[in-house]
Amino acid sequence: MNGRLRPAASYYARGWWRRETFVDDLRAAAADTPDRTVFVNWRRDLNREVVVTCGDLAAAVDRLSAGLRGLGLRPGDVVAFQLPNWWEAAALALACLDAGLIAVPMMATLGAREVERILSGTEAGACVVVDRWETARPARLLADLGPRLPRLRHRIVIGDAAATGATAFTDLLEAPATGAPAPRGPDEVSLILFTSGTTGEVKGILHTPNTQYASTRARRGALRGVPMPRTATPADLTHSVGMRTNVLTPLVTGCCSVFADTRDPDVWLDLLARHRVTHFLGAPHMLLSLIQAQRRRYRPLPALRVITSTGAPLPASLVAPIHEWLSPGLVNGFGMTETGGLTATAVDDPPGWAGHSIGRPVPGCEIRLVAAEPPSPDRAFRLHVRGPSVCAGTFRLRDRRPTWDPAATDGWYDTGDLVREDGRGGLCYLSRVADRIGSPHPIPILEVEDELLRHPAVADVALVGCPDRNAAEETVCAVVVPAGPAPTLTDLREHLLRAGMTEWWLPTRLECVDALPRNELGKVRKTELRARLHPPE
Repeated sequence: MNGRLRPAASYYARGWWRRETFVDDLRAAAADTPDRTVFVNWRRDLNREVVVTCGDLAAAVDRLSAGLRGLGLRPGDVVAFQLPNWWEAAALALACLDAGLIAVPMMATLGAREVERILSGTEAGACVVVDRWETARPARLLADLGPRLPRLRHRIVIGDAAATGATAFTDLLEAPATGAPAPRGPDEVSLILFTSGTTGEVKGILHTPNTQYASTRARRGALRGVPMPRTATPADLTHSVGMRTNVLTPLVTGCCSVFADTRDPDVWLDLLARHRVTHFLGAPHMLLSLIQAQRRRYRPLPALRVITSTGAPLPASLVAPIHEWLSPGLVNGFGMTETGGLTATAVDDPPGWAGHSIGRPVPGCEIRLVAAEPPSPDRAFRLHVRGPSVCAGTFRLRDRRPTWDPAATDGWYDTGDLVREDGRGGLCYLSRVADRIGSPHPIPILEVEDELLRHPAVADVALVGCPDRNAAEETVCAVVVPAGPAPTLTDLREHLLRAGMTEWWLPTRLECVDALPRNELGKVRKTELRARLHPPE
């Protein structure tokens, strides 16, 4: 876990990479504007907001850095943490960077199996959790896992640490300094993130301060010239999107971020209105929830200049409601944990364009389109990318075996996504390669799903391919969350035919469920759906 990313001179020359890190940004902000608000964090456990200034954050980072070093952790050691969307997670990630440690954020929703795999696969020496969260008891879980994790020397708990014999987080904050910190360098691996596993095996993603900086630097243009910019996303701070948007972007740009430890759309709309958020980033599923909440109780959002849809494909049918109920400015962005943001539409694109295209490459990003195999009549290409925000490598969690090394591919990363050109210098998203349905000619999954969402009996839908033991081709299955009485397969097929859809694109199987399994950003876990439909024999 101590690998280094070989510096790219061109990235330094063009300002995408630098010699400083985010801790330097924080210390500069604390010295210049200590009373400037950097975070507004709405907390369910407190039933109120917590306002964090630059001075507050810098002081907490200094204390946590000293506390972690006081435990005997050394540069290059791994510190994992599983926390709700609280500002302490941001302070802890920055403290790890300051102390020369590698931070491993874990989603608060992960269960025992995933937590054990991550702690074992990263050889974590310490882990920070809360004593309880909703119905879960993370501290108790961690104590139970302890005997199976011999490298995990320190369990640290926010809350009642005594109940599980762990170190209290407050003790960490009050520990005396033991020598000067030895921060991670800008090109050293400082953060390990994980893919969502929606289409395959979970991978570990290695990032450096510079690969993360390149992602945040690209956002400067969107905030330039905006009086008192305020950003927000419901994505967890332990997720790449939440980390970049709510933690790192404020340090690099000087804006304030607003976040909450809930995805309750009413809480979020009140936050957006009360704090005059100017830029909001969310997945389509969350945007739909906000629209539905606005229809129940409307809140004017005059400050909200731009909404960026990301994390999952944006249905074209959602574009008009977003404009009507949330903001006239809409951008459709595409990126990955491995790469940061890759493409985006523009606010001044033609009306409805965000529902058709994922836009042009963001500054600094190179793309390469590789012909799909077998060749596709809809001009599908496999998307490869290269740029300063692309990670330093990936590895397989279960055995720590590297799965991608940039040196082996001249920096080009195969995203595993199928796209086609949009006719205006950008790209249209088709699907993940793993989600592709149909051979040799793939079905345009997003188009079919979007049209099915227009059916009045469909509240949510995902299209998946299922092997048919009695046929050479896949069965196209529509997994539907009904909006009231369940539709029939004939209803849905006739609806698609009336819309002029090609007949062989139509589903041949229908399964109705109470809810689609989604990850923290709202992306459907299609691997899980396929497993439900066809359990292993």
